Amino acid sequence: MELDIEERQSIIELPVNVQELLLQSELRRQLKSQPVYLKYFWKILLIISVFYSLPSIQFVFFQYSDSDIKCYFNYKCVRPFLGLTAFNNVLSNIFYIVSGSSFLLITYLTRAKEDGIHGLHTDMSLYYSMGLTILLEGFFSALYHVCPSRLNFQFDTTFMLIGSGLLFFTLHQKRHATYTAGAFKAFTFFSLFIFFNFLSLTNINPYVFWALFMILFAYISIFGSAYLLAHRRLGLNPSVTVLWSYYKKILQPSTIEDKPRFIAILFSNVFSWACVIAFAILGIAYNMSKNFSNLILGVIILNFLVYLFYYIAMKIKYGEKVYAFIWVLFVVMVSSWGLGIYFFEIPVTNKFLSFDESKLLNRPCVVFDYFDTHDVWHFFSSIGLFSIMSIVYFIDFDLRKVPRSLIHVF
Repeated sequence: MELDIEERQSIIELPVNVQELLLQSELRRQLKSQPVYLKYFWKILLIISVFYSLPSIQFVFFQYSDSDIKCYFNYKCVRPFLGLTAFNNVLSNIFYIVSGSSFLLITYLTRAKEDGIHGLHTDMSLYYSMGLTILLEGFFSALYHVCPSRLNFQFDTTFMLIGSGLLFFTLHQKRHATYTAGAFKAFTFFSLFIFFNFLSLTNINPYVFWALFMILFAYISIFGSAYLLAHRRLGLNPSVTVLWSYYKKILQPSTIEDKPRFIAILFSNVFSWACVIAFAILGIAYNMSKNFSNLILGVIILNFLVYLFYYIAMKIKYGEKVYAFIWVLFVVMVSSWGLGIYFFEIPVTNKFLSFDESKLLNRPCVVFDYFDTHDVWHFFSSIGLFSIMSIVYFIDFDLRKVPRSLIHVF
């Protein structure tokens, strides 16, 4: 009986030694396992959001009703309604809610049934979590815009940080589900960044702040890089050993087993550390630590994009399809984020300046004489979030009918 193309390819690519055979066996075991602990992600996220929202709502409306507290509105484009001074700034966050709801609906309607034989594992928890983060970003951003100020700025960034981190987790768990961190570890990890985001808004000594953050970032870099290189969780000493062995191999590139993965991790580390060091220097020299949330979001997104391009390159290398609509989503993503960042960089307020200085930045409405440039940012960024999460979700749809034993792990 004649073998089909996939069977011939699997025979050609048989491991060449015992060590590689054991590695491939372990990696393929990850594809077969149904990661039960992933099911807790969206449930824990909901619990977190409930307990986070109650004091947040109380704080913001207390702040709004206190005449001694200044709200940093764009007074040249405020449209009062329902007792809110700038209802337009609150309303524009509905775009996040629409995007999140649409993503949740799409993932629910297109979810695959698990047969234990075909495709990647079918647990949808992380995808639901991503959709929820867009919804929650819309809610908490709207809450922040009830009375925007430095006091409640963190409400506007918390779920953006969580959503960005979940992008990386979700893409990674596709082929490494049994090794992806569980919900408790993941949200603990996110909380560290949120804590540092809080510290950046205080009057902490910048030298102390950046020293503490660099220690944390070095820890994450060492363990994260070693884990991605070794395909397994390691302690501190084994992690350092793995990194040192790869460092020595840089001088002899031919000895590096998985060059694409190594190059991606090296590139990610170099650019991440360059960003962190640059921000640290600026933060200390010009007291710019207040923009710490931009650094964290930038580094997380940078690492995610590096991993995404590596993922796509590996799919192409192993002959997997990348459907045309994925590239369309890429165009939408790049266009929407480009336009969004353009409007975001047009300041209409600045909560880190004095109230009077911030008012000097106020600008008239730009859309329908109702929405300002920051509202336009809400619109384009919601499209950007929807498109990038859709890429992560749809990118492996070509594997739904492929036998799981023939799917490569990378």
